Amino acid sequence: MNVELSTDFKDKYRKLMGERADKFFAAIETDSRNSFRINPLKPNYKNVNVDLSEPIPYSDVGYYGDIDGNSIDHQAGYLYSQEPSAMYVAEVLDPQKTDKVLDLCAAPGSKSTYIATKMDSQGLLVTNEINNKRARILSSNIERMGITNAVVTNNSPKDFEKKFEGYFDRILVDAPCSGEGMFRKDPESVKYWSLDYVEQCANRQRHILDSAFNLLKPGGTLVYSTCTFSPEENEENIDHFLSQHEEMSLSEIKKYPGMEDGKPEWGNDNQELTKALRMFPDEFEGEGHFMCKMTKSGAAAKNREKNVSTGIGKEEVKLLDKFAKANLIDLAENNWFKVSDFLYQAASLDNRFKSLHVLRNGLKLGEFKKNRFEPDIAWILAIEPTKLKAIYKLNDDQFETYMYGESIILTDKPEFDNKWIGLSYQDKLFSWGRYSNNQIKNVYPKGLRR
Repeated sequence: MNVELSTDFKDKYRKLMGERADKFFAAIETDSRNSFRINPLKPNYKNVNVDLSEPIPYSDVGYYGDIDGNSIDHQAGYLYSQEPSAMYVAEVLDPQKTDKVLDLCAAPGSKSTYIATKMDSQGLLVTNEINNKRARILSSNIERMGITNAVVTNNSPKDFEKKFEGYFDRILVDAPCSGEGMFRKDPESVKYWSLDYVEQCANRQRHILDSAFNLLKPGGTLVYSTCTFSPEENEENIDHFLSQHEEMSLSEIKKYPGMEDGKPEWGNDNQELTKALRMFPDEFEGEGHFMCKMTKSGAAAKNREKNVSTGIGKEEVKLLDKFAKANLIDLAENNWFKVSDFLYQAASLDNRFKSLHVLRNGLKLGEFKKNRFEPDIAWILAIEPTKLKAIYKLNDDQFETYMYGESIILTDKPEFDNKWIGLSYQDKLFSWGRYSNNQIKNVYPKGLRR
């Protein structure tokens, strides 16, 4: 690997790190260690075609190793590629199943999807990204992993302050940063680095932290993390934030071998910063990361929610009921909510979300079309297999055929005759199939085909 570090970068960190600097620079020149997570929201989630012999010590679902993005394990949402340092952020946040959680800078979704698995898809997870293109990638990852308790939004942090002051139990600010900790994974990012860019990032992060403070309940938890080494974006920012918000205090974080204390000497000599956590690639088997955990003092005010109308008419209920009776074992009404012609199992019906640009509210069940209801791919990725009347297990050749967009021709009449069936490969549900006349017609989304 050839990472060309700038003179300004080297000069800066020689001053900060002294004799350790050469070892630090050498580590940035070495290859990264890849890792991934398995998804406990899926049935038999350890039934995957990857090596699980090297677990990550601070994660119950993380492992060192590589995954194939074209495999059924990935397509069906059983695996998520995530850098090992970044996995610890959700563990530090420690979300509970009844919490309202906000991931304020969430794309592409690695931390949000981890948070959702720790919540067992219960409670409420609001996962936000200000950039529209990246927000849509975030939404697709939420869908692939079968997450049902997430509202995906495309807003600025300031947009939330209008309606959500003191609303969230836990907030993650995984701040957009100068990316120094990812130089060896993304050598192109080195070209964009400058001392001025670091200052721009630090200034932007301060505004995001101020918004997060306003959105956090008294008694709530705020985790701030970056993938940069820069003191300006880490210790200096947190010292400044604490000086501006006396209600906030740092909490201890458990540190595993290779993890280091935050550096008070890089943050106005604030000794509380030893409670923060740093990961440097010369000591830790992962990329560069900083994180700290803060709590907000005071008593939480009562949160009064007002729900929106579901927007579902009698005819639509009949169409959904007809689909369910033909294809499902049962379908319990659960926060059904219609947007345009699309039906969702809403993660929240709180009318405050009407003030935001919402890309996805909970689980997308399907679409009402003329005289019928058609199920969505998101539903099959989240549904319990026992809820389906029929599942057809594809063999190797059939799976390849289907992934290339072709229909499956059955040589023998199957036991089922219902129109919509679940398709599985290697015992993993990944798509609906539409059955008719000994043929399973392909309804797999074109954007996911090979």
